[in-house]
Amino acid sequence: MELVVMGILAAVASMVFFGSFAVPMKTTAVLDAKMDPIIFQSYKSFVCFMTSWLVLIYTPLKFTWWGMVGALIWVITGSAAVLAVRLVGIGLAQSLWSSLSIVVAYIWGAYIFKESIQNHALSLLSVFIMVMGMLGVGFMVGLESKEDAVVPQDEHKVDSLNELDSSPLLRDSEPSGRSGNRHARGVQSGLHILFKGIGLATVVGVLNGSFLIPLKYAHEDVVGIEYLVSFGVGSMAMTLLVLGIYWCSCKTLGYTFPSFKFRQGAGPALLTGLLWSLGNYLSIYATLYLGYSIGWPLVQCQLLVSALWAVLYYKEVKSKVAAIVLIISSLVLVGGAVMLSYFGTVG
Repeated sequence: MELVVMGILAAVASMVFFGSFAVPMKTTAVLDAKMDPIIFQSYKSFVCFMTSWLVLIYTPLKFTWWGMVGALIWVITGSAAVLAVRLVGIGLAQSLWSSLSIVVAYIWGAYIFKESIQNHALSLLSVFIMVMGMLGVGFMVGLESKEDAVVPQDEHKVDSLNELDSSPLLRDSEPSGRSGNRHARGVQSGLHILFKGIGLATVVGVLNGSFLIPLKYAHEDVVGIEYLVSFGVGSMAMTLLVLGIYWCSCKTLGYTFPSFKFRQGAGPALLTGLLWSLGNYLSIYATLYLGYSIGWPLVQCQLLVSALWAVLYYKEVKSKVAAIVLIISSLVLVGGAVMLSYFGTVG
């Protein structure tokens, strides 16, 4: 029982850090600097690499190549997450990937790794309730920002949408051509951006739901937090590899390799890496004590934290109806999480 309580506390703390790590991505400094997502991810990986060594204070040094696999998943997920947040907003993006993460993680834990579940039917119902709550939260948070993106009201917003293509990752393969109607261009560009963002959030959800799977396969080499050093080394190695591939691609396609923009964006990017690393550290304990099928879905309640940021700080929800639906959806999400904690057992 004590381990279960510790696991729940770790999951709650993890969701606070995970729910806040995307906030620095939308700071004025980062948006004005137009930092490339892979460059932003590089700063995150650096922090992850540096902080991973701190666990050696109380755990022996061990290494597993599974850490490289986990790091590759993270580097891809991190870059896609930055793009998704930038394109469709923190509320919509994080609700989509968190919902998918719950389903994918539950499938891994309950059906692939055969973790012990006290009541499969009620656990599945709990997962379904959590997903419905998350979709409600995300829909309400992202609705108004989505409408603003699809139908810009002035030329400044049209220009802002087009400026997203400043990154080679966001450029279309075909030239935009001539257009006599800036409003029509804005609508088309907005829809294109919306679909890109949703697609990227879906990729993040599937990969994020599988994020700690390498740790499960590495159990013969490392246990729990011993995995962190391997992951930190892997994150730096994979980031350097991705940067190399990205540089070659830019040169081949005739694009200028993006600047690291240390003065403008390094601070927010490093803070993002620190918040994420703290969330990752605590999530390992959550899944260790609660099992993957229970611990990881609970961690995905990070959406509640990101929704609070979106509503209270970014003011993405303005209408009373949206606020009421948001509160109800949040209660549904919490209720599903409580049910999952009760009907699931440690794997």
